[in-house]
Amino acid sequence: MRLKNRTIKAFTLTEVMVVLVISAIVAGLAFSVLGIVQSNMRSIEGNYRYQSEIQSLEVSLTIDFNKYTNATWNQEKEQLALFSPIAQKSYQIFSDSIVSNTDRFLVTPKSKIFYFEGEQVHSGRIDAVKLTFDKTTDVHRIFVFKRNDPSIHF
Repeated sequence: MRLKNRTIKAFTLTEVMVVLVISAIVAGLAFSVLGIVQSNMRSIEGNYRYQSEIQSLEVSLTIDFNKYTNATWNQEKEQLALFSPIAQKSYQIFSDSIVSNTDRFLVTPKSKIFYFEGEQVHSGRIDAVKLTFDKTTDVHRIFVFKRNDPSIHF
C-alpha cells in the first residue's frame, strides 16, 4: 500500500484571524448603528406623543367652544371657563400642562392669545383662542373659535 502525500485543505491561522477582525469590526458598526436607530426611534415616539396631546387638546377645545354658549378668560387664575345655562367646563392652564374637568393634556404652552370679535383681550369674554407650544415649530399651534350668538349685542 502506498501512502500518497495528501494535503489537507485548510485556512491558515493568519487568514482566520483576519476574518475574525473584520467580523468584529462589522459587528461593532452594526451595534453602534442600532444604538443610533433606537435613539432616533425614542425621539420620534416622544414627538409623536406630544403632537397627539396637542391634537387631542385642539379637538377637545373645538368641541367645547361649539357646545357651550359663553366663554370667558380669567387672567389672574389662568382659567378658561366655558358655560351654558345647562352646564359648564373649565380649562386651567399651567406651565407644564392644561387641565380640564375631565382631561389632562401634557403640553407646555408657550403663548396664549384670546380674542373677542376679532380684537385681542386680556381678560373677560372671548370667542377665540390661539395657543402655541414649546418643543414645536410655529406651524404647530391651535386656533379655536366659535360663532357668536347675535344676542351678545342685546
